[in-house]
Amino acid sequence: MLGTRLLKYLQELEETQWWSPEQLQELQNEKLRALIKHAYENVPYYHRVFRERGLAAKDIQIVEDLSKLPILTKDEIWQNFQDLMAKDFKKWKPFLGATSGSTGEPLKYYVTMDVASINWAGMFRGWSWAGYRLGDKRATFGGSSLVPDRPPTFTERARAIGERNLRLSAVHMDDRKMTLYAEKLRRYKPSFVYGYPTAIYLFADYLGRHKINDIKLTAVFTTAEMLLPNYREKIEQQFSCKVFDQYGSYDGGAQALECPTHQGYHISMEKVVMEFVNEDKKPVPPGYSGEILATGLHNYAMPFIRYAVGDRGTPVEEQCPCGRGLPLMKSIEGRTTDFIVLGNGIVLSGPALTLVFKDCHIKQYQVIQEAEAKLLIKVVKGEGYTDQDTSHFLSIIRAHAGEGINIETKFVDEILPSEGGKYKFIISKVSG
Repeated sequence: MLGTRLLKYLQELEETQWWSPEQLQELQNEKLRALIKHAYENVPYYHRVFRERGLAAKDIQIVEDLSKLPILTKDEIWQNFQDLMAKDFKKWKPFLGATSGSTGEPLKYYVTMDVASINWAGMFRGWSWAGYRLGDKRATFGGSSLVPDRPPTFTERARAIGERNLRLSAVHMDDRKMTLYAEKLRRYKPSFVYGYPTAIYLFADYLGRHKINDIKLTAVFTTAEMLLPNYREKIEQQFSCKVFDQYGSYDGGAQALECPTHQGYHISMEKVVMEFVNEDKKPVPPGYSGEILATGLHNYAMPFIRYAVGDRGTPVEEQCPCGRGLPLMKSIEGRTTDFIVLGNGIVLSGPALTLVFKDCHIKQYQVIQEAEAKLLIKVVKGEGYTDQDTSHFLSIIRAHAGEGINIETKFVDEILPSEGGKYKFIISKVSG
């Protein structure tokens, strides 16, 4: 698929999921030592960090040794972007990726096809726990068709056909659009739906309100924001199936997915080290919430070690009754977003809206709904920001928001967190 090593990794991951925790830990430590050696010898930023702390590659042998290294923040990535690229960077044939900014701070980074391969393999392994097999039809509610009236490219169409994936934009969710989506799903008859919880919830609610009950699924896969209990209940009731939630951070390599027991999220430890730390940056005890630090074990072009992804989670000690040796994360925090309901009936969902800013030179942003017909967009400019960036995101938001909506842009030096310490990139001041 797409020239990746997907099938190879999928076969490996389907075997290792049944290994004992001790075997999996040994595999993870082996991959960690190889990554650390590479980073020390080939990545200027990490060579400097090691030297400043009097460390050598041999000082990091197991996961617990990572505490000897500093936490990598988004600010440090921006400030040391070139130095985070390996000296043999081109050897790995990397390509540029970018976060959608689900925590309000978009970030560019480089990954390799190897990273893409094991990331997809990890996701498809998790989907298989719900009965999915490669080639099964699915529909995706995500960030497709973000630019209004732009038809998909030939490559995008070919990829969607090859993956048997019906792509549906989650940005502009009004009744007219959801009527069209219902018709498309009836014709396409997918067994699975994947996408943003808010968008799928809004669609399920629409179907329920209009008593459309002929769209049934084998499972729904949700991602990119916190799956609220009422969202899960509504989706499962409407589609007569279970929801399998997943957590992912492509920039950091973090990944965790639900199995049929729904007792937590299995961490894909074959591809990532996920640490959970408190405010003092010390490991939290099992059962306590902590900031997630991710060390992707396959990105040799631009390694991120102990990367603060901007989310929180709760690790637990118990092994899942399903018998898999993969460790569990009990809950995910930090990705709850409001969705914006405009006075003209159009709904803009959180994660999809963030993709509008993906290709802009923006360090941070916040979308605030001041009134039913008024949006305020706060922007912290990044390096290279121009008026063209302003025109880009405003034109897309105006097109999706529809007529009669006042959109104001305000440039600020910083965006402060809420009292709870979390950054909210979407705020609605309109009671629903």
